[in-house]
Amino acid sequence: MNKIFKLNDNWEFSLNKKTSSNIDKIKSGAWFKAVVPGTVHTDLLNNKLIPDPFYSDNELGLQWIGNMDWDYRTEFDLPKSFNNSKPVFIKFDGVDTISDIFLNDIKIGSTQNMFCSYEFDITSLLKRKRNELLVRFASPYTYSLALENKYGKLPVSLNSQRVYIRKAQYSFGWDWGPSLATSGLWKDVSLCQKEDALISHFTFNTISVSDKKGSVELKADIENPLNKNLKLVIILSHDKYKYERVIELNNNEILYNFDVPDPSLWWPNGYGNPSLYDLNLQLYENKYLFDEKIAKVGIRTIELQLNDNDKNTFRLIVNRRKIFARGVNWIPADLFLPRVTEDKYRRLLGYAKNGNMNIVRVWGGGFYENNIFYELCDELGLLVWNDFMFACAAYPEYPEFIDNVSEEFRQNIRRLQNHPSLAVWCGNNENEWNWAREQGSSYKVMPGYKIYHQILPDILSSIDPQRPYWPSSPFGFDDYPNSEISGNRHQWELWSMWKDYNRAPEDNSLFITEFGFQAPANQPTLEEAIPEKDRNVQSRIFEFHNKQVEGNERLFRYLSAHLPVLTQWKDFIYLTQLNQGLALKTCLQHWRANYPVTNGTIIWQLNDCWPVTSWAVVDSNLIPKQSFYHVKNIFSRQIIYFNKKGESIEIILLNNSLEVFRGRVKIQIVNLKKTKPEFNEQKKIKLKENSRIIVSSVADFNTIVDGSSVIIVSVYDSENNMVHRNYYAEKEWKHMHLSKAEITLKKHGRESFAVETNMPAFFITLDYDGIVFSNNSFILLPGEKEIVNIDYLKDVKLKLKNINVNSLNNYLS
Repeated sequence: MNKIFKLNDNWEFSLNKKTSSNIDKIKSGAWFKAVVPGTVHTDLLNNKLIPDPFYSDNELGLQWIGNMDWDYRTEFDLPKSFNNSKPVFIKFDGVDTISDIFLNDIKIGSTQNMFCSYEFDITSLLKRKRNELLVRFASPYTYSLALENKYGKLPVSLNSQRVYIRKAQYSFGWDWGPSLATSGLWKDVSLCQKEDALISHFTFNTISVSDKKGSVELKADIENPLNKNLKLVIILSHDKYKYERVIELNNNEILYNFDVPDPSLWWPNGYGNPSLYDLNLQLYENKYLFDEKIAKVGIRTIELQLNDNDKNTFRLIVNRRKIFARGVNWIPADLFLPRVTEDKYRRLLGYAKNGNMNIVRVWGGGFYENNIFYELCDELGLLVWNDFMFACAAYPEYPEFIDNVSEEFRQNIRRLQNHPSLAVWCGNNENEWNWAREQGSSYKVMPGYKIYHQILPDILSSIDPQRPYWPSSPFGFDDYPNSEISGNRHQWELWSMWKDYNRAPEDNSLFITEFGFQAPANQPTLEEAIPEKDRNVQSRIFEFHNKQVEGNERLFRYLSAHLPVLTQWKDFIYLTQLNQGLALKTCLQHWRANYPVTNGTIIWQLNDCWPVTSWAVVDSNLIPKQSFYHVKNIFSRQIIYFNKKGESIEIILLNNSLEVFRGRVKIQIVNLKKTKPEFNEQKKIKLKENSRIIVSSVADFNTIVDGSSVIIVSVYDSENNMVHRNYYAEKEWKHMHLSKAEITLKKHGRESFAVETNMPAFFITLDYDGIVFSNNSFILLPGEKEIVNIDYLKDVKLKLKNINVNSLNNYLS
């Protein structure tokens, strides 16, 4: 087996001697303790050389860091287990970004791409003891600006020079994150001594599936420079099933097809179980094991359907079944990538699953995510739409740049292609759209066009031909790349272009991969970053923590259209968060009702990378905003929506699953000032898969028209669990009057409590720093009992009386 020895310990860093700092503590040549994997910003922070970059407007005073050159060094002995007669390699899994690498004062190589790994043969330079390894980083600003000056400035959103460096583009600043361009060893560094034979790469693909079998294909590339007599053992297992085959190798490329009887298929969340098989490949000569590869794989097929009965569509088909994509966009989970732990990945992606989502889009301004991200998506049944790392810009095409990105593509495609969750490769984020709308000419003349329309398709056709590829998001077959009538769409007329969310029903897009609405982070999260004196909704620091131009102005504009405008700190956060939730609910309800014209909606965005007002539904402290719970409700497999038809209001149940739904629907007309409904009706329901039915129709209720009553419809499954609740109100909430509600909390279990109310209560929120509640921002009626479970993020002692309870009733009574 290959021998691996990590070199992540005993690192130091220093400001390069050719550069200088005006901070006395940081003088050129002074060395400080470093953490690998890490970044220079986190190393400076750990050594208390800089303040928290996220606090107040500290970002502004830390721009000098990205303009400096930095040195990192460590010393190591050659491991005793390594064989003196075999070559030794050093591998850098991730270097951010521009560096020269020296071993014992001899340059061994350079790096120019954050998204690539680098390996160098260092056999001839090694000593048994005290090998000195030095990585010398160049400023990302200096490097990229020099190339921009050489090749010319391109049309780019935000910082124009960023396109000349293969580095996560968000680190130069985005409309949801600060500008803090990092340097550092952001992934592992290790020594490696390879075996005489090894499995250099393998792929596992599903060719077809039926009810009785899955046909799969295994490819493997073998390195066997000494021409040994090798055999490959293939073991595929799941529960009681086990397939084993031994292949005598006659060449170094293996292609092997076999059938799996009665396969347990991998399904997206909400459509079935995401079944995973254990694949084990073992490379032997006689009884000696040279190499072993172990992976979780799934049996599933995926197609991107673009035409249906001679009409344009945009639809994912998994295992021959049509899927409605319910999802979120994903940005890096911390501005400083090495700080993202497995627990953080698990919690955030767990929110996606528990929020009834089935797809996550890895956005093109970030990075090709770490392996654990895709492993968790495999496990949770979350499809992945993966952009290549280009965003909102024209990109250069000079030969060295093309060679650089081509290697990036090959490495990351090979690294990720065996994940069953990986559904779609996409060339970039918004490049063609931005060019068409800003330059007024065809995107086919855009610098960078050949990357997404020639180079990537060619590479994918040879490496990963079975997975769908789409050139950009958004993109279609029309001259304008962001069209409703073909391809996928980014719907930013809502919010960013000042259209209100009540105009969502005007949109008939085939597939939405971006839309969103902003709200502040939760109060405790914001208060970690905003000084007490600045906790004012029009303070400069509060506005600084919203990176969209006129983002805060939009909060006021849209709040005033729907809800009361109160500017006290706590009130403003509650009301704008509620407005975000109502916005997302309104849009998603329309697009789901618009199926099968619309076949998917991917919200911008799931998560944040720092404390901020943004489009995220979960803040940077991993606390869901109100909007998360509204999305979870409207992303249920069964939902209610309403259709006003003349003087009546149709109540329609949609079953967006692959199973027959059996349950009941409860329809209530609730007077906002009374304890008992004006009207109460229940109906048993049996509804076949992927279908809808008009459950009832409401008419002749003047109290609905004048805003003193609302329709509340609840859906219960066969075990009497409420799976969805929706409401219909004729007037805007700001024009309605609610009763003061007495909301009580009573202990129900060890980690749960019951919520009750004496009057109809709307959008009840429960807040306690460090705790996530299983439900929030919900509607509760007298006589009902909502059981809420507790999930602790911090070690806190919870007393029910200390939970902050709020509701819309407090503002409209």
